[in-house]
Amino acid sequence: MRRLRRVLLWTLFGLYCALMLWLLLFRRLGRTMPGEYAALLHTNCNLTPLRTIRSYLLVLRRSSSPTMRRYAVVNLAGNIGMFVPLGVLPPLLWPRLRRLPRLLLSAAAVIAAVEAVQLFTLLGSCDVDDLLLNLLGVLLGWGLLQLFSRGRDAAN
Repeated sequence: MRRLRRVLLWTLFGLYCALMLWLLLFRRLGRTMPGEYAALLHTNCNLTPLRTIRSYLLVLRRSSSPTMRRYAVVNLAGNIGMFVPLGVLPPLLWPRLRRLPRLLLSAAAVIAAVEAVQLFTLLGSCDVDDLLLNLLGVLLGWGLLQLFSRGRDAAN
């Protein structure tokens, strides 16, 4: 049973990684943007913390456009929700990542690498707020794992 659980976890993790790579990078392949590379780098990069988050919250508070509100919700909730599994699966697969500081540091390194690839390949945008929201998702996943683990331990 233990081996089956491990195979299932690795399979889920592999599928999750493949889906995330497709969503974050590969689905944008072939979409070229006209313009000079340096100018495109500038427009595809936000290094000011909370700028994007604030703009989405402003849209939610002030916009009457359902399309704009939906766009803001999808971006905020999506950047959090898509990374919840990264707070659950790695700690289950690697015991060293069960401690929150180590998990957050590892997740931050992976997310920063993806953001850098998005920036330099122009396959998406590099946004420090994505990193913050993604880490919030990892933290939420880790918290849910802790709650589930404590509940399971109390039942035994």
